[in-house]
Amino acid sequence: MGGAQTRVRPAPLGADGKPMSVWQVWLKRLCVVMIVWAVLELVFGAAFWAVGSVADGVRVAGVELRDIAAAVGATALVGAVFNLAIGLLGIRGAKNPYKITLFFWITLADAVLTAWAMASNLSSGIVDVTGIVSGLFIIALAVCTWQVRGQTGYFDDHP
Repeated sequence: MGGAQTRVRPAPLGADGKPMSVWQVWLKRLCVVMIVWAVLELVFGAAFWAVGSVADGVRVAGVELRDIAAAVGATALVGAVFNLAIGLLGIRGAKNPYKITLFFWITLADAVLTAWAMASNLSSGIVDVTGIVSGLFIIALAVCTWQVRGQTGYFDDHP
């Protein structure tokens, strides 16, 4: 019978030479998305910074456009550096679960605070779609991170 054969793709290998778990693969993918977002933030931050340097004397709602662009650009650049560092830490932890500790605690704290903020907003009747999407992304990161951290036996040793 000449049926088509299904080719199974082997799991990517981690830093220890073992196949990565599904949780490690998804954590790595989410961190790549975070790094892509950081690169976009860098581009937009630089663009706003450039606009701020050439927009002399233009006012929007009584505020200098230069000041607005500089503030938005600086915020985007700082966020980009932060997201890039966190994304790289996450990829490092995805490849080697024994090096996920710092990323684990950062993500866990961020997920708890984000969930709290989302619940507060929703209970106040505020529906922020971008905040919800961002919050769900952070919570997905935390779930993957929790599972990868569990692969190290951390939760077995520390009840």
